Amino acid sequence: MAYLAFRQPAEEWGTVPRFFPRTLSDKVKATFTRHSPWFNDFIFPGAQAPSDTLTLAQWSQPAELATLLERYASHCYRDTPEKKQQNKPLLSLWAQWYTGLLVPPLMLAQLTMSCPLDLSPERVCVRFHETGRAEKFWLDVQPAHHDAPRDAMSRMEHLIESGITPVVAALEATGHINGKLIWSNLGYIVNWFLNEMSKFHPQEELNALHRHCFLSAQLRTGSANPLFRTMLEREGQWVRRTCCQRNRLPGVQQCGDCTLA
Repeated sequence: MAYLAFRQPAEEWGTVPRFFPRTLSDKVKATFTRHSPWFNDFIFPGAQAPSDTLTLAQWSQPAELATLLERYASHCYRDTPEKKQQNKPLLSLWAQWYTGLLVPPLMLAQLTMSCPLDLSPERVCVRFHETGRAEKFWLDVQPAHHDAPRDAMSRMEHLIESGITPVVAALEATGHINGKLIWSNLGYIVNWFLNEMSKFHPQEELNALHRHCFLSAQLRTGSANPLFRTMLEREGQWVRRTCCQRNRLPGVQQCGDCTLA
């Protein structure tokens, strides 16, 4: 029978993959595994979110967020309880945990999938660590609306406006931090991962995204670009404009490329 010709031992198939992505969630997971496998340790596309996870609408409730930040403050000041608590650097570092874990995987998915993803806040559930900071994320992977723009810049803008802005707004609403500081930290994260993507993504597109993210005062939608000039180009390198202030917390070192160094 002709089909018997294909019945070869597994070792003779060489690099033929055993897993063939079928759903959009499968494709996102496969992309993570191929390009940034460590993402699979803390972000789970398409998996059922556990009962102890929260959406943005839930964790941003004043009482819930206050509890999380109190836990985080207790952790950060555990060895120096006599020190006066500084809320701005505390929230700055808390936000860096949240966005540092979430934004690079969303960038990878949004910029490499065949169709853009719906990045509405209700699609994301987060589990918080016992210390109060973000630990792991679960994504309800759904395609964006059928008429959503598909080019890279529009996808990045969708991430900024739908995926990140609501998080920044929730933290700014505490009154303890200016959103500009969070966006400055986000500029650093975005720049870092655009550079990481140069290992496998067209450099021309990444250069255009760099310019659009950091040199365009407005997004294509007409809204102000919150990443504008959060990173500055100097001698062929993108450098952050302002200090994240995390070093004002006890035991937290100044970043190696801090603007105050």
